Amino acid sequence: MGLTVNTIKTEVVCQWSANIPSTPPTFTAAGEQLSVVPSFRYLGSILSEDNTIDNEVQNRIKQASAAFGRLRRRVFQNKNLHLRTKVCVYQAICVTTLLYSCEAWVTYSRHIRALEQFHIRCLQRILGITWRDRVPHSEVLSKTNCRSIEATITQHQLRWLGHVVRMPSNRLPRRVLYGQLHHGRRSAGGQKKRYKDQLKTALKTCKIRPEALEDVAAD
Repeated sequence: MGLTVNTIKTEVVCQWSANIPSTPPTFTAAGEQLSVVPSFRYLGSILSEDNTIDNEVQNRIKQASAAFGRLRRRVFQNKNLHLRTKVCVYQAICVTTLLYSCEAWVTYSRHIRALEQFHIRCLQRILGITWRDRVPHSEVLSKTNCRSIEATITQHQLRWLGHVVRMPSNRLPRRVLYGQLHHGRRSAGGQKKRYKDQLKTALKTCKIRPEALEDVAAD
C-alpha cells in the first residue's frame, strides 16, 4: 500500500535563508495544489517561514499561562499547601509546558525577556506579591529556589548537546551537528543567529571549551 496524501489537510511552509519572496512557490500533490502558509504546528511546535521562534515563544507562553490558570485556585492560591509543593507543581507543569522543545531553540534577547517576564509573574503570584511590593527578581527566584529561564534553557540545551555528542557517528543528529556546507557563504551585514552560535554561547557561559566538549560529555 502506498502513501495517500490528503491534499485538503496538507500545508507547506517554505523556510527561506534570505528575504521572503513576494510570490510564494507552488506545490502540487496528486494533481492538487497545496496551500502555502507562513507557519504551521508540527509535533506541538510552530514552524515559521522566517526561521524564528517568535510565534513559538508566544504560543508556549499562552499554553503555560493556561496551565497556570487551571491550577491557580486549587494549587497556587491554596493556603494549605507548602510553598515547596506549589513550586514543584509549577516547575513540573508550567515550566515544562513553557520550555517544550527549547533544546532546539535559537533565542534572542526579546525571547528571553518575554519568557522571564512570564516566569517572574507566575512566581510572584505563587508568593502572593505584586510589583507594588518592589521585590527584586533575584529575590523572587531565591525565595522560590528557582533558576532563571535563561539558565534553564542553557541547561536543557547543554544536556541535549551532550546526548548528541555521545551518539554514534552515523546517527543523523550528530552528523547534522558536526556537518558543514560545501558550497555557499553567508551574506554581508548582520547575520541570523545559528543553532551552533546558540550552543557556543551556552558553552562559553558555562566556561566549557568547545575542543573539550567531547571529554566533558563523556564524563
